[in-house]
Amino acid sequence: SLKQIGFAIQYTSENVYELLKCKDDPIYFINAYCKIVSLDSEMLVPFTLFPYQEKFISAIQDSRRVISMQPRQMGKSQTVAAYILWYTLFNNNKTVAILANKSDAAMEMLSRYQLMYENLPLWMQQGIKTWNKGDVELENGSIVFTAATTGAGIRGKSVNLLYIDEAAIIPNTIAEAFFTAVY
Repeated sequence: SLKQIGFAIQYTSENVYELLKCKDDPIYFINAYCKIVSLDSEMLVPFTLFPYQEKFISAIQDSRRVISMQPRQMGKSQTVAAYILWYTLFNNNKTVAILANKSDAAMEMLSRYQLMYENLPLWMQQGIKTWNKGDVELENGSIVFTAATTGAGIRGKSVNLLYIDEAAIIPNTIAEAFFTAVY
């Protein structure tokens, strides 16, 4: 279910219309094309955003820096994964870093991204250069990678979009070194 690099697609006029509409509006894209696993049925269902999730996406879209404190089980991770999917699909040569307190947590975020990607129509996908538990690279040059929040952070890497999950639980012993390395 993944598009190979250089795979030729015959686009219909409806496909082109939808691509243009999705490129201009991440909320439309998520509501129309992203799928998530339902907690109730464990089946894939359309990801229908709640108004607070739409507001969160708008904040990410409109602001350079966003800090969000949200309760557990509000769909923050799904929402961010869907936004990152939109960002990397419709923007060339973008680098996204997903950081979490543990590598496993960061890779879990990427797995949500990958599940949504795998369930997109083939005509909407980019070709895949790299696809593993810690990294995704698309044919358009966009990259998503994961890392743990350590004292070294992501030193030496340039990113266009940085997502830090659970920043409040970064240990005090490494917090200053981590944020210095990230900045």
